[in-house]
Amino acid sequence: MLKRLLQVFAPPTEQVAAESQRIPLAAAVLLLEVAYADGEFQPEEEVLIGTLLTEQFGVAPELQKELLETAHQCRDDSSGLHQFTREINAAFSQQEKEQIIEAIWQLVYADGRLDRYEEALMRQLGSLIGLSHRQLIEAKLRVSKK
Repeated sequence: MLKRLLQVFAPPTEQVAAESQRIPLAAAVLLLEVAYADGEFQPEEEVLIGTLLTEQFGVAPELQKELLETAHQCRDDSSGLHQFTREINAAFSQQEKEQIIEAIWQLVYADGRLDRYEEALMRQLGSLIGLSHRQLIEAKLRVSKK
């Protein structure tokens, strides 16, 4: 995973498009992590992840499958979130981090409830990417009011 993430986050040398995919890939990996937090990955969650990637991060529908395959591979190859979130902290602005967390909250609330494992993961993710508790809760409230 780290090798692939470094390729995505590194300044592009051969592929200019790689730069525009760093936020969607990071968001997709984190969305998948939350989707699996309760031990089950539902087809509805995959559809919602695709929708969030299109609406929040501008991923064209025809590119979703490839992006999700890459995100699944990154997630499967990962030994944890620390190395991934360290890269996010180095490469992402505060606004980008908040955008990712808000999209993740949308996935958490897709089934109308907050699972304890999802809540714990959200607290961990917020802390790992450098969001304050207040920023995490504000993003949660924005999503829960929709």
